[in-house]
This record gives sequence, C-alpha cells and structure tokens, in this order.
Amino acid sequence: MASNFFSNMFSKNSEDGEDMMGNGSENHAFSLLQDRVRTMQKLIEDITKRLEVVEEKLSEKEKESEEESVVAPTTIQLDTPINPVEISAPEPLKPQTMELYLAAPSADGSFPSVSSREQIGKSIYVLSTQDGMNGTFSIIDSNDAIATAMISISQFLKPVCKVNGSTAQYPHHIITDEVGTASKEGGLWKVVRKAIVHFE
Repeated sequence: MASNFFSNMFSKNSEDGEDMMGNGSENHAFSLLQDRVRTMQKLIEDITKRLEVVEEKLSEKEKESEEESVVAPTTIQLDTPINPVEISAPEPLKPQTMELYLAAPSADGSFPSVSSREQIGKSIYVLSTQDGMNGTFSIIDSNDAIATAMISISQFLKPVCKVNGSTAQYPHHIITDEVGTASKEGGLWKVVRKAIVHFE
C-alpha cells in the first residue's frame, strides 16, 4: 500500500514538475509537496495505530494461552478404598491314576502279562500308577481272581505277596493288609516290596 502511494506520488510529482516548468509556478509545486507530506503523515499515523491494536491483541492472546497451559493440579478423592485384586494361583493338576490288571507273576517277582482291562480267569492283581513307572498293587477281591490264585498259592501268590494266617481252607476273600509296590524295568513291572495279605 505504501509502495503504491510512493510510486503514485513520484509519478504525480514528475507530472507536476512538467507543469511547474511549463507554468513556472514554484508555489504551486511547494503546496503539492506539502499536501503529499501531510497525507503521508496521516497514513503513517494510521498504520502505527493499527500496529498498536494488533500488538495488544497478540499480547492478550499470549496471556490467555499461558493461563490455559498453567492448570492447577486437581486431587481426586475416592469414597470407597480400592482393594488390590487377589489372584489365586491355579491349583496344580492332579495326576490321573491309571489302573492295570496283572496276571500270574513270574518266579522272579515280575509281571509278564499286563492288561488295561480285567481278564476273567487270568487277572489276579490290580496295579495303580500315576507316572507309568511306579505303582502299588493288590489282589483283586473277586471270586474269579481268588479261584485263579488258589490254583497254586506258591506260584501265583508267594512270588509277590507275604501271606499271613492259615492257607489250609479255601477262602471267601483274600484281603490285602498292605499294598505292594512295583516299578517298571525293561518294559516289565517288577515287585519292589511284596504285598501283605490274609485269607478269610
């Protein structure tokens, strides 16, 4: 705006100069220059006032943004206390017990024949194991198992059991007083400790 004003002023001055030279009127030229100077002064004053207004607005905006950025810390009060969450550890999985049915033992106290199901007329003992390597065994308390065991007490019972009491009469039950223990060795279940039984 100011550059346009000055360029207009100089172009008018050149025209006026030609008039002055043409007319030879120095007073007329001087009065034109005074008018131009007054107009310029007014323009400068107006621009200065506008700049002051802009500066004031800018400073107000800066103050507002500073006040907004400084936020007083707020405290939150809870009516009810917060209890920490109690997380209980999951219970360890109980190992599953597997039952195996054993036929007549060998003379060395091992069981050469093992089945996952009771075989009538063949199975005499039941073995319980959790790890598949160690277990406890007892005589199956059934008529079929007793009949099979009584075929030969010395061959079917004594290699893996200690028999208490009389064996003279045919028993109705063979009671396991203390279970025997066995472990798996080379693919065979072998007696570690004999079971203790008696006849009734």
